[in-house]
Amino acid sequence: MTHSSLEAAWANGGAALGGWVSNLEFSPDLFRRAEYDYIGIDCQHTVLSEAQVAATIVKMAPGGPAIVVRVSKNDSALIGKLCDAGADGIIVPMVNNAEEAAAAVAATRYPPRGVRSFGPHGPSLRGRSLTELGERVSVFAMVETADGLKNVEEITAVAGLAGIYVGPADLSIGLGLDPMRAFSTDQLVEPVGQIRKACENSGIILGMHQANAATSITWVKRGVRFATISNDAGLFATAASAALAEVRKGVA
Repeated sequence: MTHSSLEAAWANGGAALGGWVSNLEFSPDLFRRAEYDYIGIDCQHTVLSEAQVAATIVKMAPGGPAIVVRVSKNDSALIGKLCDAGADGIIVPMVNNAEEAAAAVAATRYPPRGVRSFGPHGPSLRGRSLTELGERVSVFAMVETADGLKNVEEITAVAGLAGIYVGPADLSIGLGLDPMRAFSTDQLVEPVGQIRKACENSGIILGMHQANAATSITWVKRGVRFATISNDAGLFATAASAALAEVRKGVA
């Protein structure tokens, strides 16, 4: 029961394109108006808590792109809170093996298939059956460590996993590479190719964080089908610099 915006983007082998949120005040609505396929909200590398994000999701108008949240850690209580608010997808960081991937999936499913406690309260969840509620959330495990890469075949084989989401900087660190060169060089072509093959063998989606539009194009052409183009701060900085440069050139 993948979100309709993701299903439409993935139809016929296409890629879903998303924006990354670190500021809940205005960014989600801007990405929504721009018609992104999904909105990624980050609880790992921002000051946002899962409780803050859950409260925001509950207030969002119905419809629009999928809301996907990267949690701060692989914790069933935090994941369940976001599922109950109406999150359409969960990205779980630092997944190193099949057991951790299975725990992430179980946090979104009700017994006997999982450990999620019943308590949906988001407006988008009203009127749904127990089966629908238990199957609607797409789970992405982040492969971003040496152990995760070593165990990627077992991780991708976990039942209920929607895909793998690559964290380029952390994966570079895990492989002894410079994280600052994760996007500007081809140092991850081989390891991401290994992850892609594992995803294809298991019939799940390969996702990857990106730095900008140019790297997104490059990696989508290499098989990434769930690509976060950039975060709100990065996009604002790029647009602000471009606008300033254009005006200064025009009035020089």
